[in-house]
Amino acid sequence: MAFKKIVYILSFKGNGHRWMMFDGKTLSESEGPAEKNRYPVVALLPDPLFFFFKPRGAIKARHAKSATIMQMNYSFPAKGDKFKVLRPSGGAVLGYSEHDLLNRFLDLHRDVLAKATVLTSEFTVCWRAAVAEGLSVWNWKGQGMRLLACEDELTYFRGGEGEFARRLERLGLESDPEQMDLEKACAVLHKKKIRWSRLNLVSGVRSGTDKSIVIDYKPYAVAAILVSLIGVLFIAGQYHRWQQSSVQAKEWRGKLKEVYVSALGPNPGSDPYGKILYKLDQLKSGGESGGVDVLGLLAVLSESAPVGIEIEGFSLGADSGNIRGKVSSYEELDAMMEKLAADSRFNFVLEQANNIEGGISISLRAEYNR
Repeated sequence: MAFKKIVYILSFKGNGHRWMMFDGKTLSESEGPAEKNRYPVVALLPDPLFFFFKPRGAIKARHAKSATIMQMNYSFPAKGDKFKVLRPSGGAVLGYSEHDLLNRFLDLHRDVLAKATVLTSEFTVCWRAAVAEGLSVWNWKGQGMRLLACEDELTYFRGGEGEFARRLERLGLESDPEQMDLEKACAVLHKKKIRWSRLNLVSGVRSGTDKSIVIDYKPYAVAAILVSLIGVLFIAGQYHRWQQSSVQAKEWRGKLKEVYVSALGPNPGSDPYGKILYKLDQLKSGGESGGVDVLGLLAVLSESAPVGIEIEGFSLGADSGNIRGKVSSYEELDAMMEKLAADSRFNFVLEQANNIEGGISISLRAEYNR
């Protein structure tokens, strides 16, 4: 909500209220806004319904809220989780907590508060104006109380000028600090074009006929942005994973094709896996011509051969096969031939055994027993 020249101000005293209007220069009595009003309506809630706290030390903007709440929890541990932070533009930070009677007050004046667009307090307005003016020492008079602001200190007290003078002396101030009142504060906010909505202390207070109190949509907007950002990151992550999987699948398809080519030749056809199963079935059954059961032959040799045997080659025919290899000694050869003789599927014949360097060269013929 941008700062407008005319601002309607609602203030309270006791159980009553009054309307004022600020026209950019002066603050005057008013009858209140019309039913169709386009100007800001600021409700000044009684300051005793709030406790204000000025954090000590320079605080970076992004840590201002957490640092202020931490200081308030340390200074007032009994308050619990009731602390809030008002951080308008300008770098200033103000912590506050609400009095238990605030909700009762809002219910009591709900009808008139329904016309307000901002719920704040007179001190908050004056504090913001003092920040905008760069005042480090200033004072303000409220309903039954007085406040002296000096650097990082906010001092609340009651009493007259004598008490005020003693407070100044205690703080080491030689001259009177500048007095800040509502009219002067409104003029500063108008001159500096400060948004009234940044002074809102209470949000979400609505009644059945309340259609003008401002709802703070910022948390919802932040949540929507975060959800959208998380969604975008999730989609980007899934897309990256899909790309990686596509590259890996393409690599696997290339290697599988190499295997098919090595087994079936340069033209494996549209169903290479089926061709391989067909050839395997042929090998198991001895081929179309009823040849040697190659897999069975190799299985028998594997079970019967000694450790360290070297198979140098074998050739297959329609009814028999020839195996050439090398064993370490005649004892291993005799043991192997004894085991091979026990197999009923093949008839193994030792065709040749020659001494060579490092062992014995052998040649076996395996005939298929049909």
